[in-house]
Amino acid sequence: MLTSLRTLIVKKSVGLVGPLGRGQSDVEWQLHVEYIKIDDLTGNTGEELTELLPHLPKLSKLKIAEEEDDGVLLFPAHLRDSLRELDFSFCPELVLVDPPTLVPGEGWLHALQSLQRLTIQWSPKFLSTFSFSCHIFPSSLQFLVLWDVEGMGTLEPLSNLSSLTRLKLQGCGEDLKCQGLWSLLTTRGQLNELDVMHSPRFFADWDPNPRRALEDAEGGEEQQAQLVSSTLRELKTNDVTGLLAAPVCRFLSSSLTKLKLIGNWCEGMEWFSKEHEDALQLLSSLQELEFWQFHNLQQLPAGLCNLTSLKRLAVKFCPAISSLPNDALSDSLEKLDIFSCSEELKQQCRGLVGTVPKIKIDCSDY
Repeated sequence: MLTSLRTLIVKKSVGLVGPLGRGQSDVEWQLHVEYIKIDDLTGNTGEELTELLPHLPKLSKLKIAEEEDDGVLLFPAHLRDSLRELDFSFCPELVLVDPPTLVPGEGWLHALQSLQRLTIQWSPKFLSTFSFSCHIFPSSLQFLVLWDVEGMGTLEPLSNLSSLTRLKLQGCGEDLKCQGLWSLLTTRGQLNELDVMHSPRFFADWDPNPRRALEDAEGGEEQQAQLVSSTLRELKTNDVTGLLAAPVCRFLSSSLTKLKLIGNWCEGMEWFSKEHEDALQLLSSLQELEFWQFHNLQQLPAGLCNLTSLKRLAVKFCPAISSLPNDALSDSLEKLDIFSCSEELKQQCRGLVGTVPKIKIDCSDY
């Protein structure tokens, strides 16, 4: 009867919406609901949604947060064209099963060819039974978050996501490696924001040299000029040592403008090695650089003065750093942001007032 209903939110309920019009024909009740959010129900949510979804021809956004549900959720065919955003959160028993067909584009999530945003959080079993005999997600995806979803091993199952611009991987296994990332960062893809945390060897031993990639690329030497550039603009990672290698930084040098390094996997690190310092200086397009949670780090890497495009430097939660690099900072620096660091470092930064246009120390502007 609610012919103008566009948003439906159901929380902490026994069941979803009760009897779903049994005895009525499909024509008698077609709702124009565009957004459904389901949170902590005690009924069989999968079964009820499977029954409800065929009556929602304009559904474009679906969010589900269920800690206990052993039902099976099937998507009707019309969602292929209407569903734009899908979010599964706090679904520890959620499992993706292999599609009934291996024809590309016809299996489960891969069939949702209009899907643009997908978030799967705190669902560790999601890929536990998937055989990876085909790609997992549709190539239409532009934004993907996988949080506490293990089992991929590499990014090869995502290599078809040619429209992806933002990718966030959090707690997706300590053995997760970046193989497959290359296709998302060149002319084959559009990825410009990457956030990868709690995979400490993600970049380890990666050589994204496009000459090597040419061996497997179609078109041979004619494509070489098109394959060398990276699309990545922003990166956040705690695989610090893996990232700061010459082949990786050289590949990202012309594109990366914002880098956030998290040191919580580098508890024993007191100094950056010469190799790491040299690799960091290859990032010639870098405009923003942040160091977070390097608890034992004694000194920032040398050579920051050579980052001639750097406009903002942030150092946060690094209590052992007592001073800025001896070779000073880049003349291009416009903002220095210090938070929860040593008093010695704060005092030195206060002394730069007048030489750096904006200085922020523990939320106070100078």
